Amino acid sequence: MRGDHRAFLDATLPYLDVVWQVARHAAGDGQDPEDLVQETYLRAYAAFGSYRGENTRAWLAAICLNAGRSEARRRRRRPWEVPARALLDALPVVRAGGGQAAPDVADVVIAGLDAQAVSRCLALLPEQQRVAIVLMDVAGYTARETAEALGCPRGTVLARVHRGRRRLAQLLDKAGVSHGQP
Repeated sequence: MRGDHRAFLDATLPYLDVVWQVARHAAGDGQDPEDLVQETYLRAYAAFGSYRGENTRAWLAAICLNAGRSEARRRRRRPWEVPARALLDALPVVRAGGGQAAPDVADVVIAGLDAQAVSRCLALLPEQQRVAIVLMDVAGYTARETAEALGCPRGTVLARVHRGRRRLAQLLDKAGVSHGQP
């Protein structure tokens, strides 16, 4: 194997939890997040020689999203391989940056919500809105990092997140999910 194995691990392993969160939400029916994380790291290792080191977290997220989309396309061509499986696991999640972040208002609200209903409602959003929300609100990316990972302008990301949050709030209200208020 060419390249510095240690340099790859040093650059990418700090973001394993972030990649896991992205994979968890990007994995479609029949996909395991664990497999998506492995595929992400395999692709990242193969491309590490040409990586310039700008933003490793966004680079890994982009690879993960692309791997998930590729696998989903492959599975659509072979529908008999798709087992029934829930799209998303339960919320809340561990914030990016390694370890548990001090709880903020959003974490407290999310912890009080019905995680399964949130997962179902989140899965109903258009993919672009869902991915932007997952990267910013779940994985803890900034708008700039999300834009870099998705390959679109920062303003586009902010618009997708805004529309997605508004639609998600409507879906949650329709599903009867409260914010912990009586």
